Amino acid sequence: MRLNVGSRFSSAFAVMFAVLGCGGDSGPHTGKHDIWFMGAVVNGVTSAPLTDYTITLVWGNNTTKGKVDGTTGRFVVGPLQAWNDYGILIDGHDGYRAFSSYNAGIAPPPPAATALSSDIYSSDTTQTLNFDASLFPTGITTPDLTIGIAETGPDPKAAAGNIRLQPTAQPTIQSSPSEVPGQVWSNDNDLYAAAISGTFSGGTFVATGDKLVYGVSYAITTYGVEGYQPSGPTNVQAGVNTQATILINPLTVSPLQLVSNTVSACRAPAALTDTMSALVTLTFNQAVEDGTQTPGGAAEVLDNGLLITTSLATSILATNASATVQERGTSLVIAGNVVTLSWNASTGLLTKWTGDVVRNVYYQNLTSLMLQPKGHPELRTSLGQLLSSALLSTTITCVGM
Repeated sequence: MRLNVGSRFSSAFAVMFAVLGCGGDSGPHTGKHDIWFMGAVVNGVTSAPLTDYTITLVWGNNTTKGKVDGTTGRFVVGPLQAWNDYGILIDGHDGYRAFSSYNAGIAPPPPAATALSSDIYSSDTTQTLNFDASLFPTGITTPDLTIGIAETGPDPKAAAGNIRLQPTAQPTIQSSPSEVPGQVWSNDNDLYAAAISGTFSGGTFVATGDKLVYGVSYAITTYGVEGYQPSGPTNVQAGVNTQATILINPLTVSPLQLVSNTVSACRAPAALTDTMSALVTLTFNQAVEDGTQTPGGAAEVLDNGLLITTSLATSILATNASATVQERGTSLVIAGNVVTLSWNASTGLLTKWTGDVVRNVYYQNLTSLMLQPKGHPELRTSLGQLLSSALLSTTITCVGM
């Protein structure tokens, strides 16, 4: 007698699978995953539930009208098949803006960890998700939005620069009316509202209501503020928010430092007719620019602070008469990270006595001569402080030969 072991084993396994597989249900399983939606549609201004609207689910070639309770205003719409991107269309009829929201597909629920058969592709599932939506009336007056832009850091001032308000579909405020946090359909039509761009000064920008769309959420960014970083987006909702504050931070750069100098080699002119003497070069750790805010800038501060001594005390400096002319003959030249100081005795001396010799040239008032890293006024500092930090005197002295 021959025993067909393989056939007997296969038959036993088939019986066990029929009893235990798919939770004991012996019916056919096609891997159908239905997703239903329920929720509420509210007036975006008053938050009052709406009852007179239609809601439609679209996905692929499928269009399904939802059921709306005429008393409570709650809807039910579906089913949506899992993994399909879908759209929700809501018509609030007369007096409300059009609403359409397109969203990514939703996966079916994972199988239980203890299931003997965990093939989700051959199991049938049903999910019901609660989503809400807001419809906004047409013709409603939108109030102005006042935006304050505040500088931070060691030297804050009233900011001036550029600003942009860009409609966005991801506002944080959208989750507030939802019964399930975060499950709110946003209106993709809001993205087609016009962006607002402009300039501001005095730390304030006003977006007027005639340019805003009530209920649309805008991401505000600022840029072009000298010495400050562009701000990250700040979300507001027109009509809901009438004020917003944006803090901007200084650009991240190293403070200005004096890395080398020729102060010790500085010499007074050999003759009263010398055109370049008292030469000093100062090298910094980065490109530098004049940060002096008094009339005439750094060049005038240097010229006004020049002092000399002579052997006969008879040759004297020219008189300062203008903030735009360095009558005493000093020169301040900035080239990249190098600042060069020099003196033209030939033009800087009002009188030149025969036999007189310049003993010393002094560059004074250097604590009033301001320098800053290029493009970074928030890091403005005085040349006197930079010299002191390098263990030098705040007055540069150039001695005679």
